[in-house]
Amino acid sequence: MKGIFTTTAWIAILSAGIAAVLFLQPKAASAADSDFPIFLDDSTIVLKTQTVKGVLYLPLADIVRNFSLPYTNDTSKEVFTVRGAGSQVVLTGNTAAISVNNQISQMTSPVLHENGTWLVPVEFLQQGLSRVTATEFRRRAGSPRVFAGRAKPAELTMNSQSQGAFTRLTLRTATPVTLELKRETAQRRAVLVFAPKPIDPVRENIEFKDRLVQSINFTDSDGSPKVVVELTEDVGEIRMLSADENRVHFVDFMRKAELTETGPTPAAPGGARRQEPAAGGKANAASVRVIVIDPGHGGSDVGASTMGALEKDLTLAIARKLRTALQSRIGATVLLTRDSDVPLTSEARASVANNNRADLFISLHVGYSANKADLGSSVYVIQENFAAAKLPATEKRQQLFLPWYLGYRMNRESSAKAATILSEELSSSMPGWSFPLRTGPVGVLASTVMPAVLIEIGNLNNPASTQALLDETFQTKLSTTVAGAVERFSASRQAAK
Repeated sequence: MKGIFTTTAWIAILSAGIAAVLFLQPKAASAADSDFPIFLDDSTIVLKTQTVKGVLYLPLADIVRNFSLPYTNDTSKEVFTVRGAGSQVVLTGNTAAISVNNQISQMTSPVLHENGTWLVPVEFLQQGLSRVTATEFRRRAGSPRVFAGRAKPAELTMNSQSQGAFTRLTLRTATPVTLELKRETAQRRAVLVFAPKPIDPVRENIEFKDRLVQSINFTDSDGSPKVVVELTEDVGEIRMLSADENRVHFVDFMRKAELTETGPTPAAPGGARRQEPAAGGKANAASVRVIVIDPGHGGSDVGASTMGALEKDLTLAIARKLRTALQSRIGATVLLTRDSDVPLTSEARASVANNNRADLFISLHVGYSANKADLGSSVYVIQENFAAAKLPATEKRQQLFLPWYLGYRMNRESSAKAATILSEELSSSMPGWSFPLRTGPVGVLASTVMPAVLIEIGNLNNPASTQALLDETFQTKLSTTVAGAVERFSASRQAAK
């Protein structure tokens, strides 16, 4: 038994040695890749990488130098020791096992050592370096970046769509960010730079290509997060629009032949612009291209309430579903006046629509009636003889720009048309529900300079109505119905042109 075990052991050792030799081919099988950033609390470390047999490696000497860690390098024994924070990590060349405070930790890939150069797999940051620096290192699987300590990246999602005359890139982040456009005309490239950093993209690139866009890739290898868009020669102007408190950014790449001949579009706050149709033509099939949805109430203003239901929460939930339905159904740019639980004045809500030059404004509310039998639902437009003098005192104080209170008059007929279509579609598509058309001195509609309506849904004093409003299936059906009505309204405006 002893002889057999010894022979077997030697075979295992010899096999492991052969495997290590085959794996360790840094000159023939390794190549310099891109830089690799480590985002810390208030700084960024950028390291050079090498790929060996498909494994990403980092230079150990650069790591200990950037983190100011004491170390010893015993080249004769091929042992590298890193110390700090009352701990130590011992690495041995060409083995995947490391000693952390005298406890063996096994990595999936070996440490590499040749000609005095030490390379460690990225997983060493989490399994070894974290112990001697007392710092947590976090990495999305396969991601070419690491976040350390209290660094909190904003998660990024990207998608792109062809919209006929233009291609739209939509960038969404979990927290507000600013976006700077840098156009490199000679290289036919647009670079969208994020601030503040860091950013954690769900995907590194989008598999998208059309007549205007060749490729869309995220990169932060130099420590500066950015999206690089390779363009074709057909791209003319690039326009940007920000929404949802800078959590959403729309970037439109316009075809040269479709640009307006009337000059540049006035900028909205933050440099946001909205696309204009070409002179003598139409930019796309729909006339309603920018829609602002206003989830009523917010913050300390909860609106109507009953046990387990607050108007401010219901309006926001329905607004988010309506945004998705509208984007899917008519490919419109859809903005929310609020996408979180924050208070807004009526004037501030109207300003979101006016500043972004919306084609339609929809304010969402939930009703409450002392009569439990009252269904409560209605579609409102502002009454024709509305004037600032008829506003409640609180609304008067909110009026920042007095002339705006007459803005609704320019679109009175269009507002009535939109409201009529909404009333018809909702009343016919929602069994047991009725949405009569009403007028009233609705303050949030007073300052809008586009077609504007207010939809009041249900009665929170009616248990059946409340149960329906809390049901996601009902919310989705309601949103789909409203989106269909908006599509019908858009088509009617297009036909009238």
